[in-house]
Amino acid sequence: MNRNRFFYASRLAAYVAFCLAAVLAFSVSAPPEFPDPGHAPMTRAQQEKVGLQAAAQVYQQMPVLPDSSPETQYIQALGKRLVAVIPKDRTWPYQFHVVAQKEVNAFALPGGPMFVNVGTITSVDNEAELAGVMAHEMGHVYMQHSAKRLRKSAIADLLGAVAGAVGGPVAETGIQLGAGTLLLKYSRADEAQADAFGAIVLWKAQFNPMALADFFRKLGASSKSGPQFLSDHPNPGNRDQTTRNQVRDWPPQNYSPDSPQFASVRGHAGGVHGYTAEEIAAGAKNGRWKEENAKNGATFAGAPAN
Repeated sequence: MNRNRFFYASRLAAYVAFCLAAVLAFSVSAPPEFPDPGHAPMTRAQQEKVGLQAAAQVYQQMPVLPDSSPETQYIQALGKRLVAVIPKDRTWPYQFHVVAQKEVNAFALPGGPMFVNVGTITSVDNEAELAGVMAHEMGHVYMQHSAKRLRKSAIADLLGAVAGAVGGPVAETGIQLGAGTLLLKYSRADEAQADAFGAIVLWKAQFNPMALADFFRKLGASSKSGPQFLSDHPNPGNRDQTTRNQVRDWPPQNYSPDSPQFASVRGHAGGVHGYTAEEIAAGAKNGRWKEENAKNGATFAGAPAN
């Protein structure tokens, strides 16, 4: 009798375990996949050309840290980790640089050049937030948002203007190139797509994707550091809840803790002098940054850093 009870109890336990495994298997969706980036009126080669020309101009109009700086080396290593999870046939020649600006901001140019302010590095609470900002910017490149928003009639003018504008702003194209940005105004739909892309990158790179929503929510609540970043990245809606809904059914992931390098670089970045946007604009007008960058070894080679 006891043997029969043990036998049936064992069978019942095995059946329950099987059912639980089946429920878990069906309750968790497949891993997230990257979206189709679609098509832009600019070719890939044109976007890369424009981005590299604009990046070279950033080095003349903004105080950029040299590649030898701890901040740049760390940002490049973190960027390489994020790029590694993007399908090879859909990636771009991303490269990563750091600007000595105190305000929280980051921007990416067509084709892949990205610039992260020192103020962003010091403002994040954890490594996943910083990775989220970078992944979000990578999303704008991946989805070709700037290129898609260009009128076809403006492409030839843009290519010609950028090629000859490595010393001054290009205003006639409707693109702000002064002080280092070649960005059309992103729409809320663009921002939503960049958020969604960034969350996928974070998950695949084993960072908590909710960190992206946490960072934007924190900026929105800060009257001191929020306006500049959010003026370039308009809130598409409830970023927190949208991201939660997006990642809710993704397979469980063992998210990475902060690396020792993150804590070290964030501490070091706190000692880097960050200039205000007004100071940078003034320095761009009198050629200060071109001279100081050359003296400090911050030169733009044009080769991808990833």
